[in-house]
Amino acid sequence: MDDVMKKFLRYLSSGDFRVPVCDNCGTKIWPPSNICSNCFSKKIRMSKLDSKGKLIEYSQSFIGERKNLGLVEMSGIRIIGSLSQGNMSPGSTVRLTRCGLDKDNSPYYEFSFT
Repeated sequence: MDDVMKKFLRYLSSGDFRVPVCDNCGTKIWPPSNICSNCFSKKIRMSKLDSKGKLIEYSQSFIGERKNLGLVEMSGIRIIGSLSQGNMSPGSTVRLTRCGLDKDNSPYYEFSFT
């Protein structure tokens, strides 16, 4: 596992969502990587993004606990996460309210409608 991914997971495990950003060209690197996909620089810093986003699409999961899931665009990156109850229509504004690593060390993201 590279250093950028270790930093990403360390922040995420403490409930702090940060994304790698290239110091050379300013590109957000998503999914996290140790090299910029735009200019191939390795000068990368972890940056906090605005927690507001827009719902692109949504669905329900019936596996285990029934959940609303959504694809959300935040500051130019797209993330899949669980959604609170609310106005489930594409284009709705949501906010990242919680994130972290679950018991299997898998990332999770929770959004609520604003």
